[in-house]
Amino acid sequence: MRIGVDLDDVMAICAVPYLRKFAEEFGVVLPDEREIGWHLLSRLEKDTPYDRVVPGLARVTPEQRDRFRMKLYDGTFFGELEVYEDCPAVLEQLVAAGHELYFITARAERRRMITETWLREKGLFDYAKAVHLKPIGEFRPDQPRGRYDPEGSAAYKTRLALELRLDAFCEDDDLISRSLAEAGVRVFLFDHPWNREVEHPLVTRVNGWSEVADLLAAA
Repeated sequence: MRIGVDLDDVMAICAVPYLRKFAEEFGVVLPDEREIGWHLLSRLEKDTPYDRVVPGLARVTPEQRDRFRMKLYDGTFFGELEVYEDCPAVLEQLVAAGHELYFITARAERRRMITETWLREKGLFDYAKAVHLKPIGEFRPDQPRGRYDPEGSAAYKTRLALELRLDAFCEDDDLISRSLAEAGVRVFLFDHPWNREVEHPLVTRVNGWSEVADLLAAA
C-alpha cells in the first residue's frame, strides 16, 4: 500500500506541548492533560461561550493567538517535539512489509529544514519515499497571517493524496480526515479529543501505531 503519514499528533506529540506553552504565555489554567488539544482553541473561533472552553481563555484575542503561534513556530518548537513511543518501530515494520510511506504535513515549506532535521534525529527520515510540506502557493491570501487554515490544509492534503495515488492516510485532523475519506482514501484516524465526532465508512479510529500495524497486517 501507498500510505500518507501526517506529522503533528500522529508522529510527533504536538498539541500538548503547544497548549502548555500557550497557557504559560497567557496565564491560562488548562484542563486534565487527557483533554488538552486543538479543540480548545478552535471552539473560540466558533463562538462557543468562553466559560465552556477554558476559564481565562477569553482574554486572549485572535490576533494575540496568531502572533503567539508564529513566534513559537519560528523558534525551536518543532525541533523539540517528542515522537510517539511505538512510531519508529511500526514505520520500520511497514516499510519492511513493502508499504510505501509518504510524510505529508500542513507545515509551511519554509519549515522544511527543522522538520527534516527532526525526522533524521528521531530515525524516521529514511522510512519515507518523500517528505511533503505545504507550498507557499497553497496558503490562501484571505487568511490572517499566522492563523491555521483547516480548509486549505484539507484541500492540499486531499489533492496530494490523489496525485500520489495513496491507498491510506494516517491523520488526526477532523476536517482533513473527512475530506480524505470523501475522496475515497482510507483514513487511520489517530484518536484525540478534537476528532471524536468524525465518522465515515472509510475512517478507522486507532489508539496508536500498534493498532495501525495490526490492521495492516490483517488487511
